[in-house]
Amino acid sequence: MKRKFGATAENTHVDALLTQIAINYRPAGMIADLIFPVVTVQKQSDYYPIFTRADILRVEKTSRSPGTEANAISRNVSSAAYFCDNYALKYPVTIEDKANADPIFVQHLINGRVEYILDKLALDWENRIASQVTSTTNVGSSAAVASGWTDITNSDPLGDINSAIDNVKDSTGMSPNSIVFGEAAWRNFRRHADIRNIINGTNNGGGYANVQQVQDLLEIPNILVGGAYKNTANEAQAESLTQIWNDNVLVYYSAERPSTDRPSFGYSMRWAAAGLANMTVERHPFDAKKKTEEVEAGYYQDEVVTGIEYGFLMRSVNSST
Repeated sequence: MKRKFGATAENTHVDALLTQIAINYRPAGMIADLIFPVVTVQKQSDYYPIFTRADILRVEKTSRSPGTEANAISRNVSSAAYFCDNYALKYPVTIEDKANADPIFVQHLINGRVEYILDKLALDWENRIASQVTSTTNVGSSAAVASGWTDITNSDPLGDINSAIDNVKDSTGMSPNSIVFGEAAWRNFRRHADIRNIINGTNNGGGYANVQQVQDLLEIPNILVGGAYKNTANEAQAESLTQIWNDNVLVYYSAERPSTDRPSFGYSMRWAAAGLANMTVERHPFDAKKKTEEVEAGYYQDEVVTGIEYGFLMRSVNSST
């Protein structure tokens, strides 16, 4: 069977090597998968369990008298549906591109196309998650700050954060273990005199606070900075960059071992059925008319808030109420 550019003329070819590269590839600066960890599911559409938190925290009678059975316990379970949409992009590789590349760099050319696609897919995922979790309808509680963090004299960023942490703990019984700072929020938090003084001593000594110092200060193991930007202009228009996370702050609890059986703020349900990798790269047949082959990467996924009460949102912290 004659082959063109590594693909057959009759069938789309799933490239195992490129698929493995795609699965292991991590675009810089993206945090979507750290907020809603990926959970592999076996069906494109199904239900996931929702457990009643009251059952989890109820103290049971655990003492057993000799010769008697242990007390039986159970928990109430409801369910909600998910549906994994397909997210995919493709990029052409022209015969001219391949002819002009040195033989040893042809694979680099293909890899570059795939990585560009993966970056674009990740940017869309980041944008979806940010839009979802910065909506007040998708968190248990939300609040605005009394004084914007740009107001060095009157604002209290540490007090604002502690109020959010306490809210999640008192509402759920679980200590939040993650905070997402939008880029604009993070800049003012780490540069704020109160934060610098409590970490580095009086008179703002020692420079700006870093992620590790803030983790230690708040006793929160996961401090994430949403630093991704997006171009909101249409194609062929002048570039218009905006921060995806802006000046929002999200405080939440995420299960350490992702599973639909564990309470958590949210998960990314990734469909990976038999024969279907959770991130697939395909090389489409050579098109003699266009003198191209195409590489395509994609996945099936649904991002769902599974425990709305585990998230607390502070919107627009650089602005006063």
